[in-house]
Amino acid sequence: MEHYYLFVITTLLIALTPGADTVLVTKNTLFRGKGVGFKTVGGVCAGITIHIAIAVLGLSAIIANSVLLFTIIKYIGAAFLILMGIVTLFSKKPNLSSDTTTSEKTPIRSYFFQGMFSNVLNPKAIIFFMSFLPQFIVPEEHTLFQMIIIGITPVLITFIWLFFYVNLINYIRSWFNKPSFLSAFQRLTGLMLITLGMKLAFEKR
Repeated sequence: MEHYYLFVITTLLIALTPGADTVLVTKNTLFRGKGVGFKTVGGVCAGITIHIAIAVLGLSAIIANSVLLFTIIKYIGAAFLILMGIVTLFSKKPNLSSDTTTSEKTPIRSYFFQGMFSNVLNPKAIIFFMSFLPQFIVPEEHTLFQMIIIGITPVLITFIWLFFYVNLINYIRSWFNKPSFLSAFQRLTGLMLITLGMKLAFEKR
């Protein structure tokens, strides 16, 4: 593969850049613990895997070149983020001292789907993987092997970074077990998700 190290560095920088995925992982880990945080991370990585599979199968080009499909995905993704923001704003204020493993009523799998849909319903990711991945493929070499390596790399890098990040958030969450902080952070998180959703909705291709 050509310039694989550049691919790794670029993928790492993208993983470190805060976005909707980071906001969801932060919120779920801080309010519900690292178990829920890891479920959200699993969903994000599943979303990346789906994007890569779509890119490899060539469907990304079809979606990216279809104004209608691109717009539909964009608005669904925006609506999802806005809905998550509204739910976060008006949900019951959490208590970090409570036993979230027994008191949490939301099915644990829902946090996995939150992470997955947050990633999958981002149309910019479709464009990114469609245009970014092929730049590092050398046609003269084993194409399938290159696609597998390049496909696995973003998933592994994102997982490793978010695994570290979840543990960091879980470590410091006990420092912020104050109702005033939790209330302010919950409102901030909700507003951030709504803002990201509106930004996605009004963004041009």
